[in-house]
Amino acid sequence: PHLLAHGEGSVYESPIPVAAYLGGAAGAVLASFGVRIFSRARPHAAADRKIASERTARWITRALRTAGVLGLVLTLASGAIAGDENTLAALLFWVGLVVGVAFLSAVLAGAWAAADPWATLEDIYRVEDKQPRSLNLPWWSGPALLYGLFWFELVSGAGFDAAGIVFVLIVYSVFSFGFRRALADRWEITDPLSILFGFAERVAPFQVRRDGVYTRNPLTRLDQGQPLALALTVALFVLLASTTLDNVRETVGWTSLLSDLGLDDVSAKLVDSIALIAFAALFAAPFVGAIAIARIWLGRSEPLVESVRHFGWSLIPIGIAYLLAHNAPLVISGLPQIIRSLADPFGFGWNLLGLGDAFEEFAPSPRLVWFVEIGLIVGNHILGVLTAHRTALRLTNSAERAVRSQYPLMALMTIYTVATLWLLAQPLVV
Repeated sequence: PHLLAHGEGSVYESPIPVAAYLGGAAGAVLASFGVRIFSRARPHAAADRKIASERTARWITRALRTAGVLGLVLTLASGAIAGDENTLAALLFWVGLVVGVAFLSAVLAGAWAAADPWATLEDIYRVEDKQPRSLNLPWWSGPALLYGLFWFELVSGAGFDAAGIVFVLIVYSVFSFGFRRALADRWEITDPLSILFGFAERVAPFQVRRDGVYTRNPLTRLDQGQPLALALTVALFVLLASTTLDNVRETVGWTSLLSDLGLDDVSAKLVDSIALIAFAALFAAPFVGAIAIARIWLGRSEPLVESVRHFGWSLIPIGIAYLLAHNAPLVISGLPQIIRSLADPFGFGWNLLGLGDAFEEFAPSPRLVWFVEIGLIVGNHILGVLTAHRTALRLTNSAERAVRSQYPLMALMTIYTVATLWLLAQPLVV
C-alpha cells in the first residue's frame, strides 16, 4: 500500500552533486530577496486578465462537477464491492481527490468549488430556504481535522485499505451535510479539504469564475491586509509536518535514530502520532522566533501572535510546495494506475475498453520527478520570500525597516529550502 501511495518503485537520486544543487537552490532564494530589496519599489496589485469566455468557464465547471460526483460514487462502490482486490478506491481517494485536487487547485483557483461532490449533492437534495441554526466550533477544529486526515494517511495503517476509505468517506459525508450550512463562512477554516485546497488556490495563476477564466498574480492573493486566520496559521504547520514526517521516516537516518533512542519496540502508531505533532512544533518555533525579531525592527507593538498571523501568508506557498513536491511521484505514477484500474472497477475480472493494458510499460523518469520536485520547492520558497517582503512593506512606512526585518525570515526560508532538498536526497529504506 505504501508503494502505491507514493509511487515509489525506485529511489530518486540527485542527477547532480548534492552540494551543488543545495547551494544553487539557496542562492536562488537569496537572489530573489536581493532583487526585491534593491528595486526599492512598493509593489502594486496587478489586475486579473480574462482569457476565456463565460461559455468556457461553464463547460469547465460542468466537467469538474460531473467528475466530482462520479468520482465519489465510484470510490464508494469500488471500495464496498471490490474491497482490496482492486486498488481503485485508494487511487481515487488519494490521487484523484486529496492530491489530485490539490495539484489542480494550485493551477486553477475555483476548481474545488466546482468539483466538490458534497456541495453538488447538497444543492440537489436541499429544497428548503430556511436559514440553518448558526454554529461555531472552536478555532482549533480545522487544524485538528487536518491532522486527522494526515493521521489517517500516515499513521492509522488503514489509509489505503478500501474499508477504511469507505468508512472515512461516509463519516465525512455526514460531517459535510450536517455542518456546512450551519458553519457558513467558518466552513473554509474548519473543513480539512477546504483548508488544503484553499491553500493551493492562493498560488494558482488561473481562476475559473462564472463569467470566464482569468489569469492572476499569486502574490496579490498572498499579500493580504488582514492577518491570516489563527486556524489556518496552525493548519499550515500541520501541513508542513505531515509531508516532512513522511519523508523523514523513510530514511535510513530515521530508522537509526529510533534504534538509538530505544524506540524500536514502541508502538509505531504512537511514535508517528507524537512525531506528527512534534514536527509541527519544529516548524512553528523558528518561524515564531524569526517573526519576534522582525517585529522589533518593524516597530510593531501588537501581540506576537498577531505578527505571526500577518506573516503566515508567506508560509502558504511553502506548505503547498512541500505537499506537491512530496506527492509528485504519486501523481505521475498514479494516474496511469487509475486508468488501468477503471478496466475492472469492481473486481469482476473485466477489461473494459481494453484499459487493463493501458500504460503497462509506463515508468516515470526519476530525473523528471527530481527536477519537478526541485522546481516546486525552490519556486514556491521564492514566492514565500516575496510575500514576506510585501507584508513587511505594508506593516511599516520605512522601506529600510522592512528590509532589515526580513533578514531573519529570509535566512529561515533559505534553511527550509536547503533542509527540504537535502531530505529528498537522503537514502531511503526500501
